Amino acid sequence: MAILQLRSLSGYLVLLCSLTLCLLNVFIHATPIVPGPFTPAKRDFPSLQECRNKINPPEKNKAMYFTGLKPKEIKKAKKYAVGHGLTHVTDRYPTSFTDQGQYSGSEDELEQFRKDFSRAYAEKTEGIAYLMLDDNKNAAETGIFYSVEYEVMKNGGHVDKILQFPYNDGNGIDDPTTATKVYWEKPKDAPSYAKGQCGVHITHYQIPKGDNKYYLEAQLKDAYWFEIGHLDKTDATEPVNVFSALPLVLVITAAKPGSSKDPDSAPLQFAYGTDSWSSDDERCKFGGYEDGNREGDCGFAC
Repeated sequence: MAILQLRSLSGYLVLLCSLTLCLLNVFIHATPIVPGPFTPAKRDFPSLQECRNKINPPEKNKAMYFTGLKPKEIKKAKKYAVGHGLTHVTDRYPTSFTDQGQYSGSEDELEQFRKDFSRAYAEKTEGIAYLMLDDNKNAAETGIFYSVEYEVMKNGGHVDKILQFPYNDGNGIDDPTTATKVYWEKPKDAPSYAKGQCGVHITHYQIPKGDNKYYLEAQLKDAYWFEIGHLDKTDATEPVNVFSALPLVLVITAAKPGSSKDPDSAPLQFAYGTDSWSSDDERCKFGGYEDGNREGDCGFAC
C-alpha cells in the first residue's frame, strides 16, 4: 500500500513538473524581449590637435568674441554674430563637435576642452576681430577670452586689432564694422607670425624618366600651424630658398641627378639660420612614394 502511494505521488510530481515546463515555454515564446534604446558609448574629450584639425577657419575680419555672459546671453550673442555677418567659435566646427554631452571626463577635462576649441578658433583669426563687451565691464582675467583667446591673438601675429562694442542686451550695434573703440592693436614692430615651433610640409617628386630636373613644393607654417610661406613646384636641382613671414630664409637642398646618391632616395637637407637638419632626422616624418611623389613634414624652432 505504501509503495502504491509513493508511486502515485511520484507520478503526480512528474506531471506537475511537466505542466510547469510547458507553461514556462509558452511564456518565453509568447513574451518577446524588447531591447532598450541604443545609447552610444561616450568618448574622451578631443585634444587641442583634434580641434585644430576640425575647425573651419573664420574668414578674415569676421571673427567675433564675447566674455562675461550667462548661457541665455551667449545664445543672443551668437545669434547677433550670425545675423551681422560675423562668426562665433562654435559655428566654425562640425555640427555637435562642441556639444559636451557626448564626451566623458572630469570637470577639469571639460574646461580644458573649452579652452582648446577656443584656442584653435583664436589661432585661425586674422585681420580685425570683434569683442562684444559692455563699456562698463572688464574681461575677467581667468575667463577663456582673456586667458586664452586674447593671449593667442596678441602673440600670433595675424590679428591687426580687436574692436569692442557693447552687448546691449544682445543687440550690439547696428553695424559692428563701424565700432571705434579699440580693445587692442598690434604694435608696428610685432612679428606677423606665431613664434615657437614652426613646420614645413614638403611634396617631393620623383625624377621622371629622361628628365634631369628635380622638383619640390613646400609650405611653411608658424607655431599656430598658419601658412606663412609657400613654394610652388620648383626645379630643385640647385638649393631652393623658401621665403615667408619668418625673418630668415629656409634653404632646402637635394642630391643632384647624376651624383653618387640617388635623388629619389637621398635625404633632403634643410637650413634655417644656424639650424640645419635632414629629412632622416627624428624631427621629420616622410611617407613613401605614391603616384610619383611623397609627402613629408619637419619641425624647427622659429
